Amino acid sequence: MNIDIQQPTRPHSDGPDKDERQRDAAGTTCGRNPLVPVVDELEALERLIDDDAPALRRLAAVWQNRPSLVAIRARARFHTDELGRLLDQVREGQIMASTEVLSCAWALALLIDSANVATILIAPRDDEDHRALASFRRAFRAQARRSRDAAFRHQTDAICGGPLVQMSEQNVRSPRLPQASPEGLAAQPGAAAAYPLALAPSLQLWLETGIDPGDGLAGARAVLAQVDLWRRVQPSVSEPALLDAAIRGAMLLAYARLARLVLWPARDAEEVTIQLAALDLIAPRHRDPDHLRAAIEWAAARSGHGIGR
Repeated sequence: MNIDIQQPTRPHSDGPDKDERQRDAAGTTCGRNPLVPVVDELEALERLIDDDAPALRRLAAVWQNRPSLVAIRARARFHTDELGRLLDQVREGQIMASTEVLSCAWALALLIDSANVATILIAPRDDEDHRALASFRRAFRAQARRSRDAAFRHQTDAICGGPLVQMSEQNVRSPRLPQASPEGLAAQPGAAAAYPLALAPSLQLWLETGIDPGDGLAGARAVLAQVDLWRRVQPSVSEPALLDAAIRGAMLLAYARLARLVLWPARDAEEVTIQLAALDLIAPRHRDPDHLRAAIEWAAARSGHGIGR
């Protein structure tokens, strides 16, 4: 559960309510908070689909309304800080590494990994997003330089672009990330949010509930088949810009579904088979951008799936 892309920072000094916040971190007093639905950055892309529109516009909306990378990085930083705070308290003996605490830590790590993959998949919308992506890539490259894993270094090259991209991003200033205040209780339905340790039971329930990887694989396969169909008719359409947006939105949605299903821990042999099928699905798709395929491979390796294939 080592998070390298965003290093956990040490918590600020505790004030007079130190003991209460420590109990909240352990999940012992947060029963006063209602359970809330937890939504990661990849799942949040599903709500961008305009269900009332024709297929072309339905998937174009995913591309046109894609979220801000700056907001995604702010939430990733918040969850990294929360995870660091929790692990610090375990190391210092303030709380025990109980099943509930470890479950909460794993859920936070999964939220961070989902944000990292989303950052790779989602194209920047503006200059601040470009700066956020450049900062993320610099951290990713630095992690690859420290790694002895040749496969990871190869994935990093595909994810971050070649030497020219690296040179262009070297002196790009870091973005001004907003302070992601805890907003889990006030989040819009289906929207990604910042989930503090006080919502530990919700995080634990989210992890225990899991996902349906079979549905994710079937949904991704169907959307990619639509992409292939649209590519065949692209030269003869009357609205090429709309079709281009639909193709981009469809690929974003499909790869987000695949990333989500390989990131989540498999519960049995059938789910492992589904995760391997996801990797098989993207292996021959050489017309898709390299960084999309590499993101799925990185996500699979991140969670331990697909290693040794």
